[in-house]
Amino acid sequence: MLPRSDPGPRRAAGLFGLLTVLAAVAFPLAPVEQPEAVYSWTAADGDAAIPLLPYQPVQLTARTSCTTAREAPPGQVLLSTVPPRPDVVGEPLRGLLLTASGGAVRVESAGVDLGTAELPGGDCTLSVVSDPERTSVLVDDEPALVRDGDVRPDVAGAFSDVRAGVELRLSTDTRFETTISPLKAVIGAVGVLALLGMLVALRRVGRARRVRLLPRHWWRPRPVDGAVAALLVGWWAIGPITVDDGYISGIVRSTGSNGFVGNAYRWLNAPEAPFSWFYDLYYPWSLVSSSTLWMRLPSTLLGLLCWWLVSRLTLPRLGRFAGRRWVPWFAALAFATWWVPFGLGLRPEPWVAVGALGVFLAVERTLATARLLPLAVALVLAGATTAVTPGGLLAFTPFLAAARPLLTLLRTRRELRPLPLLAVLAAAAVSAVFLMVPDQSLAGMLEAVRVRAVIGGGQPWFEETIRYSRLLDTSFQGAIGRRAAVLGTLLAAAGVLWSLRRTAAGIATGPARRLVIGFLLGTAALTLSPTKWTQHFADLAGQGTAVLVLGAVVASAPLRARPRAFVAGLGATTVVAAIVLAGYNLWPYQGAWFTPTFSTIAPRIMDIPLATIALVAGAAVVLPLLARWTWQRAVGDPESPLPRRIPAPAPVFAAVLVVVLAVEVLIVVRVAAAHRDSYTLTSDTIATLRGHPCGLQERLSVETDPAAGVLPVADGSPAGTLPVDVGGHTVPGVPVAGRTTTPWFTLDPQQRTQALPVVVTTSGPLRPSDGLYLEFGDARQVLERRRITPDLPAQDDIRELAPTGATAVRLAVDAPDTTRALATLPRAPRLTPMTDLLPPGTSALLDWPVAFLFPCLTPEPLPVGTAALPRWRVGPPADNTETHITYQPQYGGPFVAPRLLITERRMPTYLAGDPLRDAGQLYRWLPIGPLARPEPVVTWPTVAGWHQNGHPRVPGIDPVG
Repeated sequence: MLPRSDPGPRRAAGLFGLLTVLAAVAFPLAPVEQPEAVYSWTAADGDAAIPLLPYQPVQLTARTSCTTAREAPPGQVLLSTVPPRPDVVGEPLRGLLLTASGGAVRVESAGVDLGTAELPGGDCTLSVVSDPERTSVLVDDEPALVRDGDVRPDVAGAFSDVRAGVELRLSTDTRFETTISPLKAVIGAVGVLALLGMLVALRRVGRARRVRLLPRHWWRPRPVDGAVAALLVGWWAIGPITVDDGYISGIVRSTGSNGFVGNAYRWLNAPEAPFSWFYDLYYPWSLVSSSTLWMRLPSTLLGLLCWWLVSRLTLPRLGRFAGRRWVPWFAALAFATWWVPFGLGLRPEPWVAVGALGVFLAVERTLATARLLPLAVALVLAGATTAVTPGGLLAFTPFLAAARPLLTLLRTRRELRPLPLLAVLAAAAVSAVFLMVPDQSLAGMLEAVRVRAVIGGGQPWFEETIRYSRLLDTSFQGAIGRRAAVLGTLLAAAGVLWSLRRTAAGIATGPARRLVIGFLLGTAALTLSPTKWTQHFADLAGQGTAVLVLGAVVASAPLRARPRAFVAGLGATTVVAAIVLAGYNLWPYQGAWFTPTFSTIAPRIMDIPLATIALVAGAAVVLPLLARWTWQRAVGDPESPLPRRIPAPAPVFAAVLVVVLAVEVLIVVRVAAAHRDSYTLTSDTIATLRGHPCGLQERLSVETDPAAGVLPVADGSPAGTLPVDVGGHTVPGVPVAGRTTTPWFTLDPQQRTQALPVVVTTSGPLRPSDGLYLEFGDARQVLERRRITPDLPAQDDIRELAPTGATAVRLAVDAPDTTRALATLPRAPRLTPMTDLLPPGTSALLDWPVAFLFPCLTPEPLPVGTAALPRWRVGPPADNTETHITYQPQYGGPFVAPRLLITERRMPTYLAGDPLRDAGQLYRWLPIGPLARPEPVVTWPTVAGWHQNGHPRVPGIDPVG
């Protein structure tokens, strides 16, 4: 046992730990400052937009004079909090409705008929008072109708058929928009300072074994470091985006206008707490620039840090094998295998990967030095990693993997008595509370958790198999790079655990076993994450890299003298390699643009899948070896060493990893070079470096007036045209019925050079039997005839490039007479650069799949319990329907109420270098009529951390009443 240390630091550590725990308990309960926004409206103001979020007010009072109600014709609307005639495409809300009823007033709220209140003679006032406990209808402050329970109405605005005698007053629900109070800030500061004091005191507690933290010459760069850095920097510039980069970008960039980190796309904009502190770091980062290049730099820096932790600390801890010349290079390959498909972007996984690896190293440092300080640091890191995302819980798995030696260490160290020791360990673990609710109240955080649970969006733990089925499907979820990283590392983990008892191969058995067990426990911990995407495997990138290296080391051990082990390893490698090579090289969204055909199928040589080649080649080696071994066992002959010409499992799988990495990177390079005149992440990077950081917007042009581009008639004039509405503009068209042919139209010079397409817009449903054709020619004869069919049933732009030599085009129709579809006459789009139409700084509603690619547009705010009324909406390609969550109440969409107040008009967009591609959609939001925008009276009272006033109600999910 090591000598006991000075009692002063021991006492200080225990007291500081206890103070940290007390501060962590008090911190969520501490008061916060919550805005109170009150809106007032009278009928004289005219119809008004007050789109609430959440949709119900905390308290509402509506009043109408009895004189006004008696004089109104029966059925006339005295007050409605949702528009009586909203856009039919919008999702309905259920508001407050007061209608005159011949000397009485009928009252409905939240879809509940509260009854009819009779009006006495003479002057009086009818009031409706609604809060979470009850809704009352009062006549001169005397109850006429009372309904207990929560029947508060949804509010999108205030609408009335009268212009006097009606008023409305309401306060919005701002429980999520809190800011830290001075008292809460003091408690947090005390807790953090106490934590630091505890760590300083622990440094002086007890004596420790002297163990070198860093290897000699750790600071010297090596060629392998340069190779890894070059790959990370190159991938930062050209790598595809992840599926959630737009989602996270929208959340981060909305933080400033909203005042907190809320989910700007669903869940009633509930805060991301308790898993959101990395958003708070991204927000000030985004204030420097929101360009894709700048916003992806943190993940690249985290990649460099992760590589440093792996190469400088993790591998030396795992054994002497780290000194072999080939190990750093294989480690670089293993790291690239994990980081290229998973690590770039705004998602939280790079933070978790670094944090989890840091926890493993701190635990190993604890065991190596027999000190408590590294253990406390490990607990602090694990808590901070968990506060990033629910998947961060896997950061605690190193403690489980090292439970036995840690408990032995704690029993042998007597510097701290049990209670101070417990205080120290608890303080380190609960310190994450200061990151989880920095400006939220406990009630607000719990309400956010409740809203997410009620609305849903995830899967329970027992559906974890979905993650692995997605890993093996043919979408980007099961892309070849993801398969290589996950399946290869699982194979390596099995090989390491099987081999450690038989051959050490220069491996430190204890740390290696703890690493592998921690990795496997981490994969199990992913079952606790609420969603089941394969992207979450990236949480294991740091540990996974080290496990892959360990697998290569044990597979490179002299196994030829043990045929059974050799055959088993080679057979398993063959199967995993075949499954990996059966994956497609796919990426989400814009990452899938321009991909060549061989990227949309499994890799192949001479039309033979590489997976088949690998499986057959492996079987050709493994099956004879298996037969040879079986024969020797049957006849009693001793096992003889295998021939040296047979490839070992390690180099075989290394070759597979090289092939996969080359497929991933080189195809992106090929696309970047072949389509440098259009939009790729590479062209985005180059444009940003040249001072044009507006992303995809720089490459898009908008057809602001489709009617302006109708082609001139070559001979004669079109007869029998009908008006077709295209985004609010009237364009001449023809019915898709009967047998007709339009006159020839002269192609625009840019259409003859294929710089612009010929465009026809269809309106109404086209059936398979409806024949609609574009005929290209020279105004005398047809050179080429193409049948055109829209992708969407209601309205779509048909875009076709004219064939070489064509100078004219016409429409031909061969359809049943009963068809109701229309088609516009051919046109050449007259285009305006999108940066001219929406200059940088323009506010727009950015749908989450594309929000990352429009950094110069400002996301629409969600201020003080309301939503903005946007003028513009930027959406993904028309075939992407994932944006519905933002506009549907059952998902808690923040812009449900504004959607009821506008009519949406589509404006076609065209991508430079590829005008046929649907790269994105631009919509103009036009108010349904003149709408006043009342200004709220906002105050900032201080409320307790447990304060709440009812629950926001999710229409269609939460019960009414």
